Amino acid sequence: MAQTQERRPWQDIAQEEQNKRDAAIPSEWRLQNPPGPEVRNVMRVPYESGIMTAEELAWTEKDATELLRLISEGKLKSYDLTLAFCKRAAIAQQVLNCMTHIFFDDGLRQAKELDEIYAHTGKVVGPWHGLPFSIKDHFDIKGKDTSSGYVAWVGTIAEKDAPIVKLLRDAGAVFYCKTNNPQTLMQLETVSNLFGRTLNPHSRNLSPGGSSGGEAALVAFHGSPIGLAADGGGSIRAPAANVGLHGMKATSCRIPLAGSNFPMKGCEAFPEVVGVICKTTRDTEYFMRNVLDTQPWRNQPDMVPLPWRGAPTPKKITIGFFEDDGFVRPHPPITAALKAIVKKLRENPLFELREWKPYQHSRGYNVIRKLYFQDGGADNLEAMKASGEPILPLAAQSIIGPHTKLRTISESWALNVEREEYRTEYLQDWNQHPDIDFLLCPVGPCAASRHDTARYWGYTCVFNCLDYPAYSFPTGLKCSPESHPKDEIYTPRNDMDAYNWANYEPSEYMGAPINLQLVGKKWNCEKVIRAVDLIQACLGVE
Repeated sequence: MAQTQERRPWQDIAQEEQNKRDAAIPSEWRLQNPPGPEVRNVMRVPYESGIMTAEELAWTEKDATELLRLISEGKLKSYDLTLAFCKRAAIAQQVLNCMTHIFFDDGLRQAKELDEIYAHTGKVVGPWHGLPFSIKDHFDIKGKDTSSGYVAWVGTIAEKDAPIVKLLRDAGAVFYCKTNNPQTLMQLETVSNLFGRTLNPHSRNLSPGGSSGGEAALVAFHGSPIGLAADGGGSIRAPAANVGLHGMKATSCRIPLAGSNFPMKGCEAFPEVVGVICKTTRDTEYFMRNVLDTQPWRNQPDMVPLPWRGAPTPKKITIGFFEDDGFVRPHPPITAALKAIVKKLRENPLFELREWKPYQHSRGYNVIRKLYFQDGGADNLEAMKASGEPILPLAAQSIIGPHTKLRTISESWALNVEREEYRTEYLQDWNQHPDIDFLLCPVGPCAASRHDTARYWGYTCVFNCLDYPAYSFPTGLKCSPESHPKDEIYTPRNDMDAYNWANYEPSEYMGAPINLQLVGKKWNCEKVIRAVDLIQACLGVE
């Protein structure tokens, strides 16, 4: 009788993968005196480590657009730049646990080849020539593992690059690491049984968000100039907000999404969008413009043939703003920042600010939550069952609940009708105010969530439901216990509101950066980016 092969403990597989990753960090780049857990802000660690030169530290703090200019003008070699980012990424991993797979040697080899091409031709191979580019784990990179946060998926080696990865590679981007994403990919926290929890470099008792939290942590720590991410409910915008970076969810079907390994593949009930987490609006625009210049719709049938159109500076920008979606009230630092930004913008004649009443956001939130797991969570739960790994708290909160059930075909069709009705009504409501160009609002109910507490997605996922372009941008403001005390007399409106309010302890958020979100109508991605650029110029921040 044949013997049944015993399944390896999931803990052993996870530990083996973590050991492989950690072994890829050269011994000379290991911290001799790593900060203890009591050290919250670790942004100074690269300066104190002795691992990087002053020149390398300076390079890694520039934005992607500036680095590409230096490379194209022959003022900076890709090898030297890649080496600098590899060093800083190695430090980031040791204090933040932000990477899943490290292949520094591949990146340095690729950078050297690009330098040789430039030396012989005097030309760059494409718009991303020589720039290190970090990649969220669930995107396929040829020859690399795409486990996507599941123990059972370890060993899923990609046979080819995802289309967006190939576009970047063909244009000269240098790949050197993949970054952590959470179990299910449907969390605003980044933690998995496979690679553990990623921390926020500004305050390690806070989360860098999810599901692109590994990218956010690495880019914020300057271990990468720009990172590829994706957003189906806030997974670009929330991480960008948690660490004070830039992140946009464009309208769907503009940037190729194919070539990713994630649960519920084939579900098109809600739009997921590919984008980047980066340091400036010009980096966001550079990414969008150069990807669209390749005309991805020629090879990807789901892409809309809409080239990059640019956006001139308007004579007047009219913005509707709201600080509360009517369901969950944001913490004091968020509402204070929004008031301050509105006041500042009103001092500039370019902007007109008007109070805005969001249209039935709790309804939109409930619609998209029902759209997420129409298989009752079966695909995700099966991936966990295959290895025996347990479901984590926030994954359980996403999958298990009254909004999640196995839907019949008729129920699924009815949900699609409900989604389209909500989209139509929201547009009609906005059209009652035709001079309002954009909406300004919070990215979430807190600046950066405390670990295992990010349960409310309403400020981001409503705009996934609507498929509107939405941009998370830094305000230059930070949380302060003195300036943002807790409102002790506030009466919550519902259980989620009460939960969010109970999680606000001012001292826990000290120093956390504060982002806001600018939203435009569908397809107006270019105008949203231009407006954010003008807002930031007015605020005096990048």
